[in-house]
Amino acid sequence: MFFNDFFGGGGGHEEFFGGRGGKEKKDVNTTKFYEVIGVAKTATPDEIKKAYRKLAAKLHPDKPGGNSEKFQELQHAYDILSDPDKRSIYDKYGEEGLKDGMGEGGGADIFDMFMNRGGGGAKKGKAKSKSLLYPLKITLEDAYCGNSKFIEISRYRICSGCKGSGSKDPNAETKCSGCKGNGRKTIIQRIPMGMVQQVVDCEDCRGTGTKISEKDKCKTCKGQKAVQEKKALEVALDKGVADGKRYTFQGESDEIPDVTPGDVIVEISVEKHAKFTRKGADLVYKAEISLLQALTGFEFVFEHLDKKKIKLSTKPGEVITPGKFKQCSDLGMPFFEQPFRFGNLYIDFDFVFPTKINEQQKEALFKIFPNEIPKIITEKTEEAYFLTDYKKEDENTHHGGGKKEQRMEEDDDEYSGGRQNVQCQNQ
Repeated sequence: MFFNDFFGGGGGHEEFFGGRGGKEKKDVNTTKFYEVIGVAKTATPDEIKKAYRKLAAKLHPDKPGGNSEKFQELQHAYDILSDPDKRSIYDKYGEEGLKDGMGEGGGADIFDMFMNRGGGGAKKGKAKSKSLLYPLKITLEDAYCGNSKFIEISRYRICSGCKGSGSKDPNAETKCSGCKGNGRKTIIQRIPMGMVQQVVDCEDCRGTGTKISEKDKCKTCKGQKAVQEKKALEVALDKGVADGKRYTFQGESDEIPDVTPGDVIVEISVEKHAKFTRKGADLVYKAEISLLQALTGFEFVFEHLDKKKIKLSTKPGEVITPGKFKQCSDLGMPFFEQPFRFGNLYIDFDFVFPTKINEQQKEALFKIFPNEIPKIITEKTEEAYFLTDYKKEDENTHHGGGKKEQRMEEDDDEYSGGRQNVQCQNQ
């Protein structure tokens, strides 16, 4: 496929001819993106945004049960339907009609870089190549300290051998004979109601006005007028950069003659950390302490995201109770675009209890906590049990006993009334 064949032409009055260049119009799917987001084609922009946000929160890869593939499909659908111009094109011509959408980075076919030049019997403005989207994974340390990362991109640049002409001979005749270099043709079509005149892209040159013969093609680009090259881009990460932040490199996308280069967009993805959990500009640190430390106080040292050693300690006489966070102001993440201000650090305690204690230890505890000595129950009871360890496999999630998924095909009314197994052992 040569460069001159890469431009897609517009069909002009498609209500009469149903396609480009008077060809028969193909059936196109104009509902897929609406189905992905879960809205009707008549949905308002606010309804689309609301449905997208709700579904994005559910499908995001960082969420439990998230789905990266479906999230990307949802994002692509929203990128189209949230743009009035792209949505209008999609509603008429489907996905095939979109020639200027957001592309995924790396190695795209050169044909995919062009927007639809047709429509309305007259040429539109200068085409623009797609913007290329590249994901960049970074650590939480990178987001805390700020850093520089490099990504390698692949894009087209105008061929230096032929200066973008596509011909090895600058004097070679490249004007299309079919349209005399205009790129458009006027055709007359007979219909039951009379005659209709239509201006369409030239089929010989696909609307470019030029056509290079095989013998005159540039050996470097083989007549495509552009060659693919690689380039390293430096991404300067801001301190406190958020997950999903996008950095734009203007004009770094594909460069083709008569086509404005699009942008390269780098989207940040912050990886999960083993010790810290990020909550906006705040951090949560999981700390293990023993029952003795919770009762008597403690000191411990941890390494922060910038490798600094931080000592934390409780106040004298303070008791740490389960479910209660402790806070250290200004030890969280740097504020994005305000790197001299910081969020908070919250300590989430994980209590490590002894598995067993002997009688001697029990007596010592009773002396320390005389008011906590358990009373002997003399009240008469019908039954008595010892508590045993919980086992997930013993759960009865179906109201008729057993696992719910194992009883999905059973009628809810057809069950026996025996009581559930109790996680206790009869004395």
